[in-house]
Order: sequence, then C-alpha cells, then structure tokens
Amino acid sequence: MKRLIMGTSLTAALLLAGCAEESADTTKSETTTVAKTEKKEETNSEAKKEVTTEKTSEKKEESPKVEKSEFGTKTNYFTNKKLDISTKLGPINFKINKVQTSTFKPVEEYKEMFDEKDKLTLIVFEVEAENTSDETINFHPNQATLTTNTMEQIEASIVLSEDVGGEFIGKVKKKGNVIFLADAAPEKITAVKFIADGPNNEKFETLAERYTVDVLTK
Repeated sequence: MKRLIMGTSLTAALLLAGCAEESADTTKSETTTVAKTEKKEETNSEAKKEVTTEKTSEKKEESPKVEKSEFGTKTNYFTNKKLDISTKLGPINFKINKVQTSTFKPVEEYKEMFDEKDKLTLIVFEVEAENTSDETINFHPNQATLTTNTMEQIEASIVLSEDVGGEFIGKVKKKGNVIFLADAAPEKITAVKFIADGPNNEKFETLAERYTVDVLTK
C-alpha cells in the first residue's frame, strides 16, 4: 500500500509540473504584449528598462523548475510536450505525446524504494493506447524497456507508472505516464529508445512485432 500511495503521489506531481509550465508560457506571452503597448507611451529610457526587465524575467522562467514533496526533491531538466509520435500495432493505435527528464533526490524515509540511492534520474513518457477492435487485446506499454545513449537498459517502473496497459476489452482507450529510473544524469541522456512488445489476443497470438522508436531527450 505504501508503494501504491507513493507511486500515485509522484505521478500526480509530474502531471502538475506540466500544468505549471503551460501557465508560465501564458504569463510570458502576456508580459510581452504589455511591454509592447507600454513602449508606445513611454520615453526611450523607460522602454529600455522594460526590455531589461523582460529579459531578466525570461531568464528566470528558463531556470530549472524545482518541486519538493514529502518523498523528495525533483528538478526538471528537459520537457517536450509535442512529440506527436504515433503508430499502429495490429488493432492498437499507440501514441507517445510527451517526454520529461528530471533529477530526483528521495528523502531518507523512501530511499529503500530507489535502491538506497541518494540521487537518480526520472524519464517520464505520456502515452496513449487505443484498441480499435471489438476483441479483447493485451498490450503493456507500462512494461516497456528503455535503452539510453549512456548504455543503460531500464525496465519501466510498474509501481510508479500509471495503469496504461493490460487488457483492452473491446474499443477502449488508456492514457497516462510511464516512468523509468536511470542512473546517468539527465544532461548526459540525450537520446533513448522506447521499446514495447507488440499486442496479443486472448489466445496469446502476437498481432504486431515489437515496437522501437528513437526519442531525443535534449
């Protein structure tokens, strides 16, 4: 139960991070619009001050986002919310929408959940799978494997990942985060391969080959 609660809370924190980034983008856009309007009414000296302030604001927004929780401290390093990777695996339409890398420092109480490590890297994918048939199909993107340019081979954390795999009973769709725990620092992980076994039917007959896709993480 402790593992389940931790996984749910950590995944929720990751989703909240995405919303915060979108809010920051909106604020930046509004600041730029206001600055342009004020330039028409202010002196050249005041306009220069606005430009300086705006540049300073942009630098702050580009700083890594740090999030603290009862489980530890997470610092976002890279986020791509527009991957738009899609493929058809037999009757399954599969998409990888987003990827995020970050460092995570667990508090002492939860280090056992992370092999007693003081610091590790989270690699998170938002994926979506849809069964287009009326049959029951088995597909497990939450049990995918990741290989990295730093020569790591990592299995997805089923405990921390959301329930986006298993049985797809007829025409259903599942969407959520798949989480991997890496040893290399996020700035050193520049490319990964996301590998998922193809779906199978109730007779365990394979309906598509293993799927492998390259994803840039920098």
